[in-house]
Amino acid sequence: MIPAGVGNVYRAEVLFRAGLSPFRPGRDVPRATWDALWADLVVLMKAGVRAGRIVTTAREDRDRRSGPAALEDARYVYRRAGLPCRRCGSEVRTQVMAGRNLFWCPVCQPE
Repeated sequence: MIPAGVGNVYRAEVLFRAGLSPFRPGRDVPRATWDALWADLVVLMKAGVRAGRIVTTAREDRDRRSGPAALEDARYVYRRAGLPCRRCGSEVRTQVMAGRNLFWCPVCQPE
């Protein structure tokens, strides 16, 4: 049996929210940062279960700030390659690593 992870969407989004590059080796992430990532994942995943979908953006980072997040406002970087970062306006990037697509903002998530 292959163990399951948090998934590509949550991985991309939680790293963005923490300002961590997807290229940073896990062994270089301090314990306090790891604990904060885990706590954020717990909050995001519980909210996802309640909403029946993944929404990782804060209201202030959405185009539509009232009511439920519109589909196009629900994520920061996942599947947004070539679009402007919701926080800094830089172009969201993508790259394949180990058969999975990475999505990140090079300014908000420096290497």
